[in-house]
Amino acid sequence: MRERQRTDHSSEPARLGVLTRECQVRLLNCSVSGCLFETKHRLEVGAVASIRVVWNGRELVDDVQVVRCQSIAGAGGVYHVGAKFLWNHPLHSRALRGALRMPVQPQPSEGTAP
Repeated sequence: MRERQRTDHSSEPARLGVLTRECQVRLLNCSVSGCLFETKHRLEVGAVASIRVVWNGRELVDDVQVVRCQSIAGAGGVYHVGAKFLWNHPLHSRALRGALRMPVQPQPSEGTAP
C-alpha cells in the first residue's frame, strides 16, 4: 500500500489577479461617503471599482465598493448601484470624494464677458 503525501498549500505564495472592464454609468447622487449611479451592467455586491467622472470641467476619480445593485423594473436592463468610497489612499486633488467638500465655483455663461 502506498501512502499519499499531503501537500500543504499554505506555504505557497498567494496569487492575486484583477479582472477589469469598463462600463458607462450615469451618476445620480453623490455624497462624501458614497454615490448612487445607473448602469446597464449588473455589478456584484462587494466588487471594487474605480469611478471616473467629469465635473465642472475636471476629471475626478475615486475607488468605490459596491454595496447594492438593484434591477429597475420596466427599465430594460438598467441597474441602480449604491457604492461607498474606499479610503485606501489619502485625498488628492482629483478625488471625487474630496471635490464634494469644496464649494462649487460658478462657471461663466456663454456669450458673457468674464
